[in-house]
Amino acid sequence: MKRLLLATSLMLSTALTASAQQAPSVKIAVLNDQSTSFSALGGTEVVDAVKLAIQDFGGSVLGKPIEFVSADHQNKPEVALSIAREWLERDNVDAIVDIANSAIALSVNNLLGQNKKVGLFISPITDRPTEEDCNGYGVSWAYDAYSVARSSVRAQLDRGGESWFIISPDYEAGKVLESTVKTAVEEEGGKVLKAIRAPLGTTDFSSFILQAQSSGAKVVALTLNGPELVNALKQIQEFGLIDQGQRVALTVLHQSDARSIGLDALKGIQFASPWYWNTDDASKRFKAEMMKKTGNAPGWVAAGAYSATTNYLNAVKAVGTDDADKVLAKLRETKINDFFAHNATLWPNGRLIHDMYLLEVNKPGEGDRQDVFKVLATVPAEQAFRSLDQSKCKLVKK
Repeated sequence: MKRLLLATSLMLSTALTASAQQAPSVKIAVLNDQSTSFSALGGTEVVDAVKLAIQDFGGSVLGKPIEFVSADHQNKPEVALSIAREWLERDNVDAIVDIANSAIALSVNNLLGQNKKVGLFISPITDRPTEEDCNGYGVSWAYDAYSVARSSVRAQLDRGGESWFIISPDYEAGKVLESTVKTAVEEEGGKVLKAIRAPLGTTDFSSFILQAQSSGAKVVALTLNGPELVNALKQIQEFGLIDQGQRVALTVLHQSDARSIGLDALKGIQFASPWYWNTDDASKRFKAEMMKKTGNAPGWVAAGAYSATTNYLNAVKAVGTDDADKVLAKLRETKINDFFAHNATLWPNGRLIHDMYLLEVNKPGEGDRQDVFKVLATVPAEQAFRSLDQSKCKLVKK
């Protein structure tokens, strides 16, 4: 009887293991902010983009349906971590896409490493998941603080903007960008007169703007996002900083922000971006498909999410399994060149390097409501991103 029970137990264990290894579907999830301060950066537009990627792929891979789920983490780390843990440990989610908010990305990245599942980070700007906290499972697909800050700083210094005043949000991404801008300015021969941080959710920036105005800095750099950026720029116009000769430099500007702020407040501002819809025919086709769903031209977060999802599914198909290690190995050995990521390579630390763009906001009347930027220059991938020999990731062989 004991032998029979043991044999039955072993058979059941084997069956459960096989069932776990042969999940009935490949499951992709979007985790981001869809209702609070970061929702305008991607939000439900990312959900639509990933659904479109799955639809365009055919809806199945390896003879299995591709399942899709999404959740709004409301910009709350504890909510995000609870959702991600349930997805990875109970619901057999294979890959999580976007993971907006850098602080949330850091926590989810640790969870991905523990569960050996893929994270396709799009909007988080922190580089820690591919540097100090790298574990081989977090992939940063779109950009980082280094790639956007360096390009923006160089553009302003080339125009004589040698003195800087920095206003940043007081959370992880803001701290990362502030540090990156300061380092870039000083290494390029400029000087940072002062850097201050505004609490998340700040609506009145008048005290910060007055300090910037009185500092005499030639460049006022904003590393803000979302509603904070909108409010700060509108108040900068009210205080007349630009009319008085100070320049306003942005590290990041989303198309949704530009539409909300208006071109009068932004005209002539330059910044670096991983993508813009009006760069080539393939990007224009993606824009047309997304406009059918949302009514607006897509931003780079949605485009990056579509690209990351499609390349992930291509890798699953190529290796014949959704095993994370095999899929990531395939992505690292593949030369990626699609409408979003040109001349792209996935490095061992999880950083996807690709060409970046220097954009300028159109003057009122230069384009329509959807065409708000112009491309000034392309920054080659190897120049846009930190070199691999500078990486702090333990997975990188020096």
